[in-house]
Amino acid sequence: MKKILTLAIVLFLGLNLMAQDNDKAQGLELKTEEDYKKMEPVILRGIDWLQETPVAESKKERKEISGLLMLWMSGTPSVSIAIVEGLVPMGNPDCMIAFMCGWTKYSLDNNYSKDNLKCAKAAVEHTIEFYNKNKKDIGKSKDVENLIKKQKKGTLEKYIKSKYS
Repeated sequence: MKKILTLAIVLFLGLNLMAQDNDKAQGLELKTEEDYKKMEPVILRGIDWLQETPVAESKKERKEISGLLMLWMSGTPSVSIAIVEGLVPMGNPDCMIAFMCGWTKYSLDNNYSKDNLKCAKAAVEHTIEFYNKNKKDIGKSKDVENLIKKQKKGTLEKYIKSKYS
C-alpha cells in the first residue's frame, strides 16, 4: 500500500521530473535490490544537495535530482514511506519531496529504520527546515505552517503519534 501511495505521489508531481533529458538517470538500471543498494550513497548526496541548495538556484539540476530521487524512492525495497494526511504538505511539490527525502535519509542513516514515528518526525523536521530556507521562493504552505506552530508549542511529536495510531 505504501509503495502505491509513493507511486501516486510520483504521478502527482508530474512525469516531467523524470524527463528524458535527465542526464543523471540515463543508463541507470534499477532492477534488483542490489542496484538500489548501490545507489544509496548517491541518493543521500542528492537529498543533502536538495536541502542545502536554495530552490531559486540550479533549477534544472534540482529537477534532475528530484526525478532521480523519486525514481529510486518509488522502487527501493529498503525504504517505505508512510504518507499520512496532515504531515505531508500535499499542495506543495517541493515540500512534499522534502518530506520524502527526510524520511528516506533518516531510514538509511538508521539501519533501514521502519519506525514510522521516528521517520515521520525526521521527515517533518527536514520539511520545516527546507520550508524556512525557501519560503520566499516556494510560497506559503498552510500545511507546513501548521506543523511549525505545533513544533513551537512542543506538541509536534504528539501530533505525529496521533497520525499513526
